[in-house]
Amino acid sequence: MQLTGFTVLVVEDDVDNLELLISHLEQEGAFVLGAESVNAALRLASEHAIDALLCDLELPDGDGCGVLQTLRERPGSSDLPAIALTGYSDAGWRKAANDCGFDRYAVKPFPLQELTAWLAEIIDRQSGLRASTSHALPEVAARDPRRR
Repeated sequence: MQLTGFTVLVVEDDVDNLELLISHLEQEGAFVLGAESVNAALRLASEHAIDALLCDLELPDGDGCGVLQTLRERPGSSDLPAIALTGYSDAGWRKAANDCGFDRYAVKPFPLQELTAWLAEIIDRQSGLRASTSHALPEVAARDPRRR
Protein backbone atom coordinates (compact mmCIF):
# COMPACT_ATOMS: atom_id res chain seq x y z
CA MET A 1 0.00 0.00 0.00
CA GLN A 2 1.32 3.40 -0.90
CA LEU A 3 0.60 6.45 1.19
CA THR A 4 -1.15 8.30 -1.63
CA GLY A 5 -4.17 10.21 -0.39
CA PHE A 6 -3.13 10.17 3.26
CA THR A 7 -2.11 13.16 5.36
CA VAL A 8 0.75 12.48 7.76
CA LEU A 9 1.78 14.85 10.54
CA VAL A 10 5.50 14.54 11.32
CA VAL A 11 6.66 16.12 14.58
CA GLU A 12 10.45 16.22 14.90
CA ASP A 13 12.60 18.94 16.45
CA ASP A 14 15.74 18.04 14.49
CA VAL A 15 15.31 20.01 11.25
CA ASP A 16 17.46 17.64 9.17
CA ASN A 17 15.46 14.60 10.32
CA LEU A 18 12.20 16.45 9.75
CA GLU A 19 13.17 17.42 6.20
CA LEU A 20 14.33 13.87 5.42
CA LEU A 21 11.06 12.36 6.68
CA ILE A 22 8.94 14.89 4.81
CA SER A 23 10.83 14.30 1.57
CA HIS A 24 10.64 10.52 1.88
CA LEU A 25 6.95 10.40 2.75
CA GLU A 26 6.09 12.80 -0.07
CA GLN A 27 7.93 10.49 -2.47
CA GLU A 28 5.69 7.70 -1.15
CA GLY A 29 2.64 9.78 -2.09
CA ALA A 30 1.63 11.23 1.28
CA PHE A 31 0.64 14.81 1.93
CA VAL A 32 3.00 15.68 4.78
CA LEU A 33 2.73 18.36 7.44
CA GLY A 34 5.92 19.04 9.39
CA ALA A 35 6.23 20.54 12.86
CA GLU A 36 9.23 21.14 15.12
CA SER A 37 7.26 21.53 18.36
CA VAL A 38 4.12 20.49 20.20
CA ASN A 39 2.51 23.91 19.64
CA ALA A 40 3.19 23.85 15.90
CA ALA A 41 1.91 20.27 15.64
CA LEU A 42 -1.35 21.04 17.42
CA ARG A 43 -1.86 24.15 15.31
CA LEU A 44 -1.40 22.17 12.09
CA ALA A 45 -3.70 19.42 13.36
CA SER A 46 -6.39 22.00 14.06
CA GLU A 47 -6.14 23.23 10.46
CA HIS A 48 -5.95 19.84 8.66
CA ALA A 49 -7.48 16.38 8.90
CA ILE A 50 -4.68 14.02 9.96
CA ASP A 51 -4.57 10.35 8.91
CA ALA A 52 -1.41 9.40 10.80
CA LEU A 53 1.21 10.77 13.20
CA LEU A 54 4.97 10.29 13.32
CA CYS A 55 6.18 11.96 16.48
CA ASP A 56 9.44 12.40 18.35
CA LEU A 57 9.01 11.56 22.03
CA GLU A 58 11.09 14.49 23.32
CA LEU A 59 10.24 17.95 22.04
CA PRO A 60 11.33 21.41 23.18
CA ASP A 61 7.89 22.36 24.50
CA GLY A 62 6.49 19.01 25.61
CA ASP A 63 6.47 15.39 24.55
CA GLY A 64 5.11 13.08 21.89
CA CYS A 65 2.76 11.36 24.31
CA GLY A 66 1.03 14.66 24.95
CA VAL A 67 0.69 15.31 21.22
CA LEU A 68 -0.80 11.86 20.62
CA GLN A 69 -3.19 12.09 23.56
CA THR A 70 -4.42 15.53 22.49
CA LEU A 71 -4.98 14.40 18.90
CA ARG A 72 -6.76 11.22 19.94
CA GLU A 73 -9.18 13.23 22.08
CA ARG A 74 -10.54 14.87 18.94
CA PRO A 75 -13.82 13.45 17.60
CA GLY A 76 -13.19 10.58 15.19
CA SER A 77 -9.48 10.36 16.04
CA SER A 78 -9.40 7.93 18.96
CA ASP A 79 -7.58 5.36 16.83
CA LEU A 80 -5.25 7.74 14.96
CA PRO A 81 -2.32 5.64 13.66
CA ALA A 82 0.88 6.76 15.38
CA ILE A 83 4.56 5.88 15.39
CA ALA A 84 6.91 7.14 18.11
CA LEU A 85 10.28 8.39 16.89
CA THR A 86 13.20 8.41 19.34
CA GLY A 87 16.89 7.97 19.78
CA TYR A 88 16.36 5.76 22.84
CA SER A 89 16.19 2.00 22.53
CA ASP A 90 15.80 0.98 26.16
CA ALA A 91 12.76 -0.84 27.51
CA GLY A 92 11.60 2.09 29.67
CA TRP A 93 11.13 4.37 26.67
CA ARG A 94 9.40 1.60 24.71
CA LYS A 95 7.01 0.99 27.62
CA ALA A 96 6.25 4.71 27.93
CA ALA A 97 5.46 4.96 24.21
CA ASN A 98 3.32 1.82 24.39
CA ASP A 99 1.50 3.04 27.50
CA CYS A 100 0.53 6.32 25.88
CA GLY A 101 -0.80 4.53 22.81
CA PHE A 102 1.75 4.58 20.03
CA ASP A 103 1.26 1.72 17.56
CA ARG A 104 4.97 1.40 16.78
CA TYR A 105 8.33 2.51 18.16
CA ALA A 106 11.09 3.57 15.76
CA VAL A 107 14.63 4.06 17.07
CA LYS A 108 16.69 6.57 15.09
CA PRO A 109 18.31 5.95 12.73
CA PHE A 110 15.78 3.61 11.13
CA PRO A 111 15.37 2.35 7.57
CA LEU A 112 12.96 4.71 5.80
CA GLN A 113 11.37 1.89 3.79
CA GLU A 114 10.65 -0.01 7.01
CA LEU A 115 9.06 3.08 8.53
CA THR A 116 6.91 3.48 5.39
CA ALA A 117 5.81 -0.16 5.59
CA TRP A 118 4.89 0.22 9.27
CA LEU A 119 2.97 3.40 8.55
CA ALA A 120 1.07 1.86 5.65
CA GLU A 121 0.29 -1.22 7.77
CA ILE A 122 -1.21 0.70 10.69
CA ILE A 123 -3.12 3.10 8.43
CA ASP A 124 -4.55 0.12 6.56
CA ARG A 125 -5.42 -1.68 9.81
CA GLN A 126 -7.09 1.40 11.34
CA SER A 127 -8.96 2.17 8.10
CA GLY A 128 -10.33 -1.37 8.01
CA LEU A 129 -11.43 -1.16 11.61
CA ARG A 130 -13.12 2.20 11.06
CA ALA A 131 -15.04 0.72 8.15
CA SER A 132 -16.20 -2.29 10.15
CA THR A 133 -16.82 -0.75 13.59
CA SER A 134 -17.87 2.50 15.15
CA HIS A 135 -15.56 2.34 18.17
CA ALA A 136 -11.87 2.73 18.90
CA LEU A 137 -9.23 0.12 18.16
CA PRO A 138 -9.36 -2.69 20.77
CA GLU A 139 -6.56 -2.52 23.33
CA VAL A 140 -5.08 -5.92 22.46
CA ALA A 141 -4.77 -5.16 18.74
CA ALA A 142 -3.28 -1.71 19.35
CA ARG A 143 -0.53 -3.00 21.58
CA ASP A 144 0.18 -6.53 20.35
CA PRO A 145 3.91 -6.89 21.20
CA ARG A 146 4.44 -9.36 18.36
CA ARG A 147 3.68 -6.56 15.88
CA ARG A 148 6.35 -4.19 17.22
